[in-house]
Amino acid sequence: MSGQVENISSRVPAVSPAKTATTTQSVNKPERNKDASPAKRKLDSLASASSSTLGLSLLPVSRLLKKSFNLIASEESAVEKPRSRPFVVSIEGNIGSGKSTFLQHFSAMPEVETHQEPIDLWTNLKGHNLLGMLYQDPKRWSFLFQSYVQLTRLGIHLQPSSAPVKLIERSLQNNRYCFLEIGRECGHLQDAEYSVLCKYYELVESQLDIGIDLIVYLRTSPEVVHARMLKRGRTEEANIPLEYLKKVHKYYDRWLLHRQPRPPPAPVLVIDADQALEDVKRQFDLKKQIIMGQEAAV
Repeated sequence: MSGQVENISSRVPAVSPAKTATTTQSVNKPERNKDASPAKRKLDSLASASSSTLGLSLLPVSRLLKKSFNLIASEESAVEKPRSRPFVVSIEGNIGSGKSTFLQHFSAMPEVETHQEPIDLWTNLKGHNLLGMLYQDPKRWSFLFQSYVQLTRLGIHLQPSSAPVKLIERSLQNNRYCFLEIGRECGHLQDAEYSVLCKYYELVESQLDIGIDLIVYLRTSPEVVHARMLKRGRTEEANIPLEYLKKVHKYYDRWLLHRQPRPPPAPVLVIDADQALEDVKRQFDLKKQIIMGQEAAV
């Protein structure tokens, strides 16, 4: 601030000492502002004294500071900060809700970059199938698995992109407000483990840009996705019970529809994904403008 005041003051032309002496005798003293506070009057009187001594024509300090603040504010508001990342859309939904189908549907568009869940990393970490270990013994392996999931999701969030639109399959926010909550309720995460993972997320959120601009929620009923899961026959999903899918559905609705335990970080576009595949794809096309960030979600 002192630099700003000095810069403005330095632009006021100096008056010669002889002329100053003549001028100061002939100029009447400005009328004191009776409404001004004692502190303001003192600042203004100091400014007047300084102008006489230094031969400078200074504005009263209170007016000068106000002028400086207004100048700074107008300069900041006039500068539009460039967007540092693409329009990020997180595709959310239960197991078997059609998230991969959604990404494939938009992947051919040149302005879109898609990122599927890194299941290949989760199933082969130097020969260790962490996802399979989780499903076999969730109480033993949940903390390890969720730690690695948060790490790999963070990598996707931070990965640079030249495309205007970035579609990601689930997000760090989903992991925090759905799957960590499920793990705690089921007893798969101990209180200390849950607390460590929450602290990790809080640090990441406060220090890094993991922002999301839109959430597409492919909402399904647990019974429908359970049937789809059995039909596609992934080895890691063979032992997932219907009850677990009901919990995932419950926590998705809790977070994205009921805004608990914290409101979602972006507008939520809900698509009924219980429909037949072709009907769901038609919904994708109907909502394309919103998904691409060209129209605001209602």
